[in-house]
Amino acid sequence: MSSLMEVTSQESHEESNNERLDLIHHLDPAATDVLLPDETFLKAAISLKDQPIRDNNMGAAIDPTVYTGLLGTAFTCLRSYEVTGNKQDLLLCSNIVDTFSISPHASSRHMTLTFLCGRGGLYALGAVAANYMGDPQGRDFFLNLFLEVAQERALPVGPEEGGFGISYELMHGRAGFLWAALFINKHLGEGTLPSDLLLPVVDAILAGGRAGASDNATCPLMYRWHGTPYWGAANGLAGILQVLLNFPLPKEDMEDVRATLRYMMSNRFPHSGNYPSSEGNARDKLVQWSHGATGMAITLCKASEMFPNDREFRDAAIEAGEVVWKRGLVKKVGLADGVAGNAYAFLSLYRLTGESIYEERPKAFASFLYHNASGLVAIGHGRGAADHAYSLFQGLAGTACLWFDLLKPESSRFPGIRQDSKHYVIMVLSSFQCSSDYFGFSSDSNVDRDDLVLFGKAIFTPWMPHRDELIGSALEKDISEEFRYLEHAPHTAEAQPDHRAKPYISQVKAKPWSLENDHVGNSVNIFGSVFINKNN
Repeated sequence: MSSLMEVTSQESHEESNNERLDLIHHLDPAATDVLLPDETFLKAAISLKDQPIRDNNMGAAIDPTVYTGLLGTAFTCLRSYEVTGNKQDLLLCSNIVDTFSISPHASSRHMTLTFLCGRGGLYALGAVAANYMGDPQGRDFFLNLFLEVAQERALPVGPEEGGFGISYELMHGRAGFLWAALFINKHLGEGTLPSDLLLPVVDAILAGGRAGASDNATCPLMYRWHGTPYWGAANGLAGILQVLLNFPLPKEDMEDVRATLRYMMSNRFPHSGNYPSSEGNARDKLVQWSHGATGMAITLCKASEMFPNDREFRDAAIEAGEVVWKRGLVKKVGLADGVAGNAYAFLSLYRLTGESIYEERPKAFASFLYHNASGLVAIGHGRGAADHAYSLFQGLAGTACLWFDLLKPESSRFPGIRQDSKHYVIMVLSSFQCSSDYFGFSSDSNVDRDDLVLFGKAIFTPWMPHRDELIGSALEKDISEEFRYLEHAPHTAEAQPDHRAKPYISQVKAKPWSLENDHVGNSVNIFGSVFINKNN
C-alpha cells in the first residue's frame, strides 16, 4: 500500500474509533478517587516495557523504527533507566540499538532521516545509550553516523517533495531530523550538534512554509504532505511549529511562527474548540496527538513559554486541554492516536501552569489505561494490533512511558519531544562561543562557558523548576559584573560593543525573583535575534 493510501485509510479508521469510551466503559475521569497510586503505575510500567522481549515479538523486530518497531522498546527502556536507574534497562536499550545498527535495512539510504521513522532515531538512541553506558567510542560511532545523515544535501535545500528535497513534517521530514538532533543535544549537551549544522535546516523549513502559504495572506506558514495541508503534530503544522520553537529565530521568523499559531487558533471549530486535521477540513472528529486538540495543546504550551507576554497562547493551550478532557478517552491506547498520547496534553499543561488539576487528569487517563489498555488492544482497537501491540506510538509501550512520566510530572515530556525551555537560552549562549570580543569581557576574565550558561538559564527562564537555586548558584560565582550583554543588547550586527547599555544584572541581583514573564521573554528573543544577525 502506498504511503498516500495509508494516510487516507488511517484517517478514516481513526475517525471511526475516536468517539469517547464512556459509552462502553463506566470510568468517570472526573472521579479522582479512582486514581491509582504511583507505586502501581511504576510496577505496571516496568512489567509492560519488557513484554515484547518476553513474547519474542518478531513482528516488531523487522520494523527498524522508533514509531512502531522494536526501537520504541529501546526508547522505553531508556526512559525506565532515567526514572529507576536500573542499569539492566540501559543495557537492553543498548543491545536493541546495536542489533539494528548492523541491519542493512535499518541503515539503508532508503530509510528517512527522522527520529520516529528513520535512521535519525537509531543513531540518536545509539549515541545517548552509549554515553550513559560510559562508552565514548560507541557514542562517537553513532554521532558520526548521525553527522553523515546531517550532511545530506536534501536537508537544507530543495522543494517540499521530489527533486533533491524531502518533506518538512515530523514523522518523515526535516522537522523529524531536527527532532532527533534536539534529542541528542538534550542528553549529550547543547552544542554536541552545533547550530551552524542545524540552522540551515530550520531556514529550509521556514522557506518551505512561506512558499506553501503563498496563496494565503493570513497564514505565513503552511506545509503539505502528499498534497494535503495537515495541521496535526504527526504530519502537519503543530509538529513543525513545535520543533521550530526550539530554535533561536530572528524576529521576522518568530513573528511568522506566532502569526501561524494565531491563524490556527482563529480557525478552530467554534462550538467544540477542537482543531481541524487539515486546512479547510470541516470534520470535527479527531482528538489525538496526530490530529486535533492534543498535539495543539502541547505546541501551544511551548508557544506560551516562548511568548510569555502573549496570554492568548496560554489560554488557548488550556482550552485545547479542555477538549482533550471531554473527548480524549478514545478507543485506542497509543501515543499517536490514543489515550496515552492524550494524557500528555495535561502533563504539558502541568509543566506550564503548575496547577494540580493537570496532575490529576493524566492520572485519571492513566488509571483508565491500567484497567483497559490490554483489553482494547486484544479486541483490535489498536490499529495493527497483531504487529504493533507493544510499539511506542501505536501500542502499549507509549502507555508504559506515560506511567513512568507520572512519577515526576514536573519533568515529564512527550516521548522524544523537547519540551523544556531552558535549553533555548543554553543553545543561544553556547552559539556565541562566549568570546571575549563578543561579550566585552576583560582580558583577565575567568568567566567560562558553564558559568554563562548557568547564569543565562537562571535569568531568562522563570518557568524553570528550581530557578531560585539556579540564580543563587550563579550569583555565588560572582560573574554578574562581567556579564554585559543582556536586556539592551543591540539588535543589529552593525552595533558596536561601546553601544551596550549598563549592566542589567544589578536589577537581577537586587530582586532576582521579581522579573516579569514578558520582560524575560523579550530578553530571550533579543538574544535569539542578536545571534542570528551576528552570524549573517
